[in-house]
Amino acid sequence: MLNLKDPAKRAEWVYGQPMAPCPKCGSYNMKPQIPIAMETTGDETAPQLVGKWARATKAGHTPLQGPAYYACWDCFHKGPAVDCTGRTSEDCRADRALNAEMKRLWNAQTPNSDCTAPRHLSSGKA
Repeated sequence: MLNLKDPAKRAEWVYGQPMAPCPKCGSYNMKPQIPIAMETTGDETAPQLVGKWARATKAGHTPLQGPAYYACWDCFHKGPAVDCTGRTSEDCRADRALNAEMKRLWNAQTPNSDCTAPRHLSSGKA
């Protein structure tokens, strides 16, 4: 029986394959990110941002504002990115090979000792 209370098993069920935890915090709360190009000022309210997002995506062929990657939603660690230059959000979301490559890159990360243990910059020792 599938145990969805186990974070690793839940991630495996969601993504269709075993997924590595975040190398920074150990969480399995990762999500694919494909940022779209959207004009923002930083002063928008939530409803204004939703409206801008709706207008940007309504017509289709939404240009991207950077590469695609997986990110941890607990510590905001960004995994290795895949260059999607010249592609649209709709094209990237439909591309199974892109999604497989994003998962492969996330799983290939190694835990970063600099993220988990403080280092002294002057001596270089942990």
